[in-house]
Amino acid sequence: PHGADVTPDGKFIIVSGKLDTHTMVYSFEKIQKAIADKKFEGKDPYGIPIIAMKDALQAQVELGLGPLHTQFDKKPCWAYTSLYVDSQVARWDYCQGKVLDKLSVHYNIGHLLTMEGDSVDPKGRYLIALNKLAIDRFNPVGPLHPQNHQLIDISGDKMQLLYDMPLPMGRAALRGG
Repeated sequence: PHGADVTPDGKFIIVSGKLDTHTMVYSFEKIQKAIADKKFEGKDPYGIPIIAMKDALQAQVELGLGPLHTQFDKKPCWAYTSLYVDSQVARWDYCQGKVLDKLSVHYNIGHLLTMEGDSVDPKGRYLIALNKLAIDRFNPVGPLHPQNHQLIDISGDKMQLLYDMPLPMGRAALRGG
């Protein structure tokens, strides 16, 4: 998997991978039950017990091409996942397992941010798409093509692009401090 995020209520793990169109929603409760019942399929090469996917999976949601990273909304069960290959942001409901909205961005989104979107109490009304390329949107700076961030309003029923921000150098990604 490329991204693994715990939901604000701590009940689910959201797992995405660039090579699969699906995002998986795993249930902590189901995982704990499988462990308590010693319901394993075998062991990995290091001796760690393996839980069958069917025994841990809550939902499998087809979001689009190249799902990577997820942030959460203040609305219960709502999440936002970057779709790298589709160059889109997907808004979806992980409790019901359905896509609610998609918005195209420019170009090859990686990370995304909402206010406190990876905390127990998300507050966001806005999302920032951290795009890896800005093809034909801003003038190149020397031999480099600028990357860009896009500010998106997520407060309504439909996501709405508000602003493009070019970044002359560097990589549009989260940095640990």
